[in-house]
Amino acid sequence: MQMKRNDRNQFPALWSGFDAAKAGCEQTAILIRSARAEAMADAAVKFSGHLDRLATHVANEGLSAAEIVELMRQESEQFCNVKFENC
Repeated sequence: MQMKRNDRNQFPALWSGFDAAKAGCEQTAILIRSARAEAMADAAVKFSGHLDRLATHVANEGLSAAEIVELMRQESEQFCNVKFENC
């Protein structure tokens, strides 16, 4: 059977209801969500380690409450300045 250009619309599409762009979009969204969750978990581990080292420093140096508060302010300012450039 030979099909002419005008005959194409008379036959049902093999992939009726399948949108390849939509399927790819869903897979991309899943990958992005997974990557975002992994990045957040990695950042949490890094931040936890940083806090642990900070607490060890405070304990070893025997810092006063005022010194601890100042140290925390300095660390907070440092995080604001970095803006996650090293992540």
